[in-house]
Amino acid sequence: MGLPYAPPLVLAALRLDVAGLLLIPVVAVQYEYWLPQTRRDLIGVALTGVFTLGMTNTLLLTGQQYVSSAVGAIAYSLMPMLMTAFAVLLLPAAGLDRSDAVGIGLGFIGALIVANPTPATLLTARVVGVGIMLASVVAFALGSVLTQRLDPSMPRITLTAWGALVAGLFNHAVALRFGASLTAVDWTIQLVYALFVLGVLATAILYTVHFELVDRIGPSRASLTFYVQPIVAALLGWLLFRRRVTAGVFVGFLVIVSGFALIEYRLLFRLWRNFVGVGTRE
Repeated sequence: MGLPYAPPLVLAALRLDVAGLLLIPVVAVQYEYWLPQTRRDLIGVALTGVFTLGMTNTLLLTGQQYVSSAVGAIAYSLMPMLMTAFAVLLLPAAGLDRSDAVGIGLGFIGALIVANPTPATLLTARVVGVGIMLASVVAFALGSVLTQRLDPSMPRITLTAWGALVAGLFNHAVALRFGASLTAVDWTIQLVYALFVLGVLATAILYTVHFELVDRIGPSRASLTFYVQPIVAALLGWLLFRRRVTAGVFVGFLVIVSGFALIEYRLLFRLWRNFVGVGTRE
């Protein structure tokens, strides 16, 4: 929605500006603890702003130029695998068994199927775009786990608000470094709609909910929501842009989901048993 009217780096900065300027007044009114007060708070804001939100959105919107919304969302389906891998490496309480390792491996295989690299097409726009999207996934997953390990004292929504503001400034600096500025923006009503979707729904609300889930249920399980993205993205991509989803993309997504099932087989088995039990009692 937004890329036809603004360079990707500038659009990344604007969406974060909108989120930060929306969330800061909200946390100022709702929370007494709305300013960073400790060294960990400041490090957490810097980590969230520069790494988790800043680099993630820079890479995300750069890579999204070269791939469809469905392919981009499927690349983000690697999030649970990477969250689990980083949690095992960085969080003392996390562990990795054989099924986790196989599941993570299947996730990477699924991503390769989606990208479909061959010697002849290794450097084509589509493959490079998927590679940039995967780098965005790595930045977000690693930043989320590092923030949980840091464990700042400030409420998560407050950390997200200040992080979004810092990320916006970071992305403006990156955009200027690569020759993009606000003068290149075509301020149309379509861009305003796009900034509402990106800044309010897909940044302010999305990241607040995601980081709150990370605190409550851990980064691996919180990231499972990313498996819904390819379904929604494929549907909206078809409805809005008439983009087809190829068989290879569908197969890659199924492989990624198989990896998730191996990682969370205990949870899935428990949910299935509860579902069958409810059905039996009724």
